[in-house]
Amino acid sequence: MKSTSASMPAGREPFAEALDGRMVCRMRLVLAVSALLTIYIDPSEPNRLVAVTYGSLILYSLYSAALYLRSGRRVGDGPSRTAHWIDTGWYLLLVALSSGTSSIFFFFFFFSILVASFHWGFGEGVRVAVASALLFTVIGYATVPAGRAFELNRFLLRPVYLLVLGYMIAYWGGLEIELKRRLALLKDVNTLSNPRFGVGHTISTIMKRVREHYDADACLLVVRGSGGDYRLTRVGRGDEAGEARAEAVPPEAALPFLALPESVAAVYNAHPRARFVRRPRYVAHDLAAGAETGEGSEAAGRIAVALDADSFATVPLLYRGAFVGRAYVVGCHSDFAWRDAGFLLHIVEHVTPVLDNVRLLDRLATNAAEQERQKIARDIHDSVIQPYIGLQYKVAAVRNKLTAGGDVAADLDQLFEVTAGEITGLRRYVHTLKETGGGRDDLLSAVRRYVSQFQDNYGIAVRVETRNEINVNDRLAAELIQMVHEGLSNVRKHTEAASSLVSFESGGGRIVLRVENDNPDGRPAAPFVPRSITERAENLGGRARVEATPGGSTAIRVEIPL
Repeated sequence: MKSTSASMPAGREPFAEALDGRMVCRMRLVLAVSALLTIYIDPSEPNRLVAVTYGSLILYSLYSAALYLRSGRRVGDGPSRTAHWIDTGWYLLLVALSSGTSSIFFFFFFFSILVASFHWGFGEGVRVAVASALLFTVIGYATVPAGRAFELNRFLLRPVYLLVLGYMIAYWGGLEIELKRRLALLKDVNTLSNPRFGVGHTISTIMKRVREHYDADACLLVVRGSGGDYRLTRVGRGDEAGEARAEAVPPEAALPFLALPESVAAVYNAHPRARFVRRPRYVAHDLAAGAETGEGSEAAGRIAVALDADSFATVPLLYRGAFVGRAYVVGCHSDFAWRDAGFLLHIVEHVTPVLDNVRLLDRLATNAAEQERQKIARDIHDSVIQPYIGLQYKVAAVRNKLTAGGDVAADLDQLFEVTAGEITGLRRYVHTLKETGGGRDDLLSAVRRYVSQFQDNYGIAVRVETRNEINVNDRLAAELIQMVHEGLSNVRKHTEAASSLVSFESGGGRIVLRVENDNPDGRPAAPFVPRSITERAENLGGRARVEATPGGSTAIRVEIPL
């Protein structure tokens, strides 16, 4: 996040909903046509080069019409970054052709400033305002009509109007973009706080979004555990793929990052970009006292050295009112301002109770799974193992009685070995279930086991394929297995397919599941929406859709973010 006085970093796309490109093109066309009609109705201005001025306005109107027609074929696109500069060039030409600094086309510059500010932010708006004021002054003065009294008041005041009003417009435009980006981030925080993914995945994903929002070099969490241990979670540039893990660190490595007073939120800029500021800038607020404080400035300098960064923003982490650590956003293309730390504090306050709920649900789910494992172990022991033990004893007795029969004994020996093997396997399974945290079956094994049973029951051949390594937590695996069940059930119920394909692909921060069936008769399948699969995918923050392949088969494609 940048303050509203910061320009947008190079290469970053503007906020998509800040300004509607088609509306801008429409207003440009209205402005051009209105100017043409105005000077036609009241030809007092231009008072020189009339034909050239009319021709320029006609060309500008045609240019505006072409942009408007083009925008109709590209719905949702914003204005091009060069469009407002081209508009500024047109307005400078019209000013030069008309009355110089007294030209009625002076007010057109505010259109360029508005477009630049509300689509590209404060920095672009200020650049357009300054360039317009300087060029208007130079060109306006150089093209004052000969024999006409020079109006010093207009010459001085109009550039000042452009600078002052342009700055205000740029500030408001940058503020609107920033507020919308903040709202979008808070919306993402709510969406990403999904108990199905667990606390670790939730924290990691939110940290990635925060780092992207600030365009920072890294985002860190330093947390002190109840047992006196310390854990560090870090997300840096290029760490978008995969889950950031909390790593245990020794106290001597963690304590420097906790050196600031526990109630202080602060920003630190070692080399402020303002030319008149020669020393590091440290702004801190004591949240307990509700006032600005200078306490911790020396510690902030040492933290910047430890982070190997010129700037950072930090806020305390509180759990049920107690200090447990700090969150850091490190490195930014512009200086951090206090409003940046203030918003980071809002994010932390918003996320903390959500993570509390996720942690509670995770604990409840873990306890429920443990109880279920114990129940399964008891059921298997009582209903499966005990009968097999009785069978073993009976078979042993028969073998002893029929030893003389030769062939019968051999058969019974074989049966005895099979029975003993089954009992051993079942005992091992029960022992695994009883182990805390044990018995977690991986996704692909569970899918292949279900597929084998499905083939035996319904005679539909099913092939399982994977691309890349599939590594998901047990909750997400359970959801994917249920989607496979539902997908193959749809194949059985609604098609005449003789074969099916289940494929998994992981990469790009997502996992993709496809359940595809052949189409023996070649007729197009009736359109349908797999409601259960769609609901499960949406609950996981993903989506599901039905695709028709070139060969006439049908596939359900599910994409889930990781």
